[in-house]
Amino acid sequence: MLKRISGFFGIFLVFLGIMMIIPLIVALIYGEHSCVRAFLYGISVALIPGIIILLIRNKNAISEERLKLRYSYFVVSLAWLIASSISAIPFVIQGCIPNYIDAFFEMCSGYSTTGATILQNVEVVPKSLLFWRAQTQWLGGMGIIVFVMAFLPNFGINAQNIANAETPGPIATKLTSRFSGTAKKLYELYIFFTILMTVLLMLGGVSLFDSITHTFATMATGGFGGYADSIAHFHSNYVTWVVTIFMFIAGTNFNLFYGIRPLGIRKAFDDDEFIFYRRYVAIATVLVTADLMIRGGYHSLWRALTDGAFQVSTIVSTTGFATCDFDLWPAFCKIILIFLMFTGACSSSTAGGIKIVRVLSVFRMIKRDVKVRIHGQIFNDVRLNGQKLEAKDLRLMVTFTCFFIIMVFGITAVIAVDGFDPLTNFTASLSCMSNVGPGLAGVGPTRNFSGYSNFSTFVLALTMIAGRLELNTFMILFSRHFWDSNMA
Repeated sequence: MLKRISGFFGIFLVFLGIMMIIPLIVALIYGEHSCVRAFLYGISVALIPGIIILLIRNKNAISEERLKLRYSYFVVSLAWLIASSISAIPFVIQGCIPNYIDAFFEMCSGYSTTGATILQNVEVVPKSLLFWRAQTQWLGGMGIIVFVMAFLPNFGINAQNIANAETPGPIATKLTSRFSGTAKKLYELYIFFTILMTVLLMLGGVSLFDSITHTFATMATGGFGGYADSIAHFHSNYVTWVVTIFMFIAGTNFNLFYGIRPLGIRKAFDDDEFIFYRRYVAIATVLVTADLMIRGGYHSLWRALTDGAFQVSTIVSTTGFATCDFDLWPAFCKIILIFLMFTGACSSSTAGGIKIVRVLSVFRMIKRDVKVRIHGQIFNDVRLNGQKLEAKDLRLMVTFTCFFIIMVFGITAVIAVDGFDPLTNFTASLSCMSNVGPGLAGVGPTRNFSGYSNFSTFVLALTMIAGRLELNTFMILFSRHFWDSNMA
């Protein structure tokens, strides 16, 4: 197995090193000499082993037999951990995050597009490192391995297996006969929205640097920003609504956009999951806005609607930006936000959480079972977009949903050793599992995760990776059956 994946990891490390050259250039532009040295260390740690692996591989030709599915899970999980580990080096060398566990947490948060941070004063961090934080989120948004396999050889690794292990959501749709073609199409769309949002932010008076970094974080639904007060820093309704709209877009199934040209907008978005998603967001926005006006102390309907729509979009898309301290909102609003943290947005988007398609399917299963009890008849069909969902698919959706909830409570219990209150621990666990970023109470939008011990910080870092990789991809490595060489 190691021979088969060596070529991939060689090219992956070289790719990682090349990606670090971009923030190195930013450091040179801004004259951040300590960061130049830090990035050179990180680039060396990635490039040197990568080049050595590729040279050894070229001298010793290996079989191009496709990897088994279970080894694809191993490749994906290990690659994400390696990326986070190496990407943390510049922060430690430069000194803005001297504790390596904290730096590892920050990069797990970046690649998993969570946006949780241990930085207590993000505004003193050099611009090149802020750029690197945002860039890791953009790379992690659509999947760092999918990005590599879209444009580079796959070295005997089954691309569809990798996509199933890395792509957010229960269904990794193929738009072309070859997955590399599908990945290229998705990244073309991803890049298009990135450029479009950057331009729109600049038209609103935002600097080029801030436009790029906040666009990276938005399209990846990551939430890393360069200011303590997040999007509120810009004091602009225009910027707030641009970010709100693009967070909603980033939470949409990207495959739907490719149906616009052949089918038209109405038919392309006549999708059960997307219909549920937009209604879900609309209802949550109305409820939050109404409660802010009634009990939240808001006197302007426009202000309540702007903050309500923004916070609903940022939580359901698991982006994690903020325009206000929603930890001070009425209890009803916070309950809605917690529910949004659980569900997340659409499959095949850059959002985290359980995913709307699973929530919708479970709701329809419940509706079917209620009909059975009322009418005493057997109703077998649970349909999505007119197609019957197989019992196996329904079972997997229910299993994942239950596993997700169990893991949230399990991680809550584990990090409780640090002595924080239950709401802090619960929302910290939920936020990391759903890749949201901020939680409530001690990890609210105006606070951070720096209070946790190294043990809890490491646990939460792994939780973010597990959540981003849809739990099973990462957790399967802890099964003894995975390591049994006699298993298929």
